Amino acid sequence: MEHTININQIVNEIEKLDYNGKINVMSRIINLLKREDKSQQEYSITRLKGLGKNIWQKIDIESYVVSERESWD
Repeated sequence: MEHTININQIVNEIEKLDYNGKINVMSRIINLLKREDKSQQEYSITRLKGLGKNIWQKIDIESYVVSERESWD
């Protein structure tokens, strides 16, 4: 048999707690949410697009490539 608890019932029970108890519940809920967020987070290489582009703004790409190629020999 499935047992469900109404959110209002949960809030009523939390209201009965002292300050530290309420903080404890809030902390546990936050940790729960953080774990869910990490588990649902998708990683894609496309998220890196544009990362570090400000580093290259002041560099002449052609001369950089030439100097890198010269360093190979």
